[in-house]
Amino acid sequence: MIFIDDDTWPPSMHGTGAEDYFSQGWGMQENAYPFADTIIHEEDVPNHQVSYRWRLPDPVRFSKKIRVTLETGHANHLRDDWSTTAYWYQTLPGPKLDILPVAQRVPRKPESPAGDRPQNPKVQVMDPTKKAVVEQRQDRMEAYVNDRNEWLARRAADSKRRAEENINFAKDVRKRFVEGLKK
Repeated sequence: MIFIDDDTWPPSMHGTGAEDYFSQGWGMQENAYPFADTIIHEEDVPNHQVSYRWRLPDPVRFSKKIRVTLETGHANHLRDDWSTTAYWYQTLPGPKLDILPVAQRVPRKPESPAGDRPQNPKVQVMDPTKKAVVEQRQDRMEAYVNDRNEWLARRAADSKRRAEENINFAKDVRKRFVEGLKK
């Protein structure tokens, strides 16, 4: 949703969610378009997604202020951790802008559910059935982390190997180019 200047509900631009905003649908996809792309997909790096959208062909014009929000799940029911970067282009000369103090720049992090965060379970006072469930969860998490680290190590090794092959290929191309100049 994009609130322009003094918009109240509903905003001037109200879409259908993050997927459509990034020119995708039914979940984030691995793809690339001229002005929207997913450069890191959660299949590449589990639990991480990096997407962008350039609004060059369809700029959002405003006079005083703008607020851009994205829905995270239907009715914002997900607790995703989003980070954003915005670039602002204006006709010069413009007013001198000062950066706000950090306390005013950093958005307040919502708490869900409202109130104190749940405490970690006290395993030592649990009955054996609950202890077993907690131990199973810890074992699954440990196995997942180990598998993920192995997978990342394999990906890093493959990436290093491809980089070395690219260097050798570039050296060969340059060598053949220089030899061609001598003829």
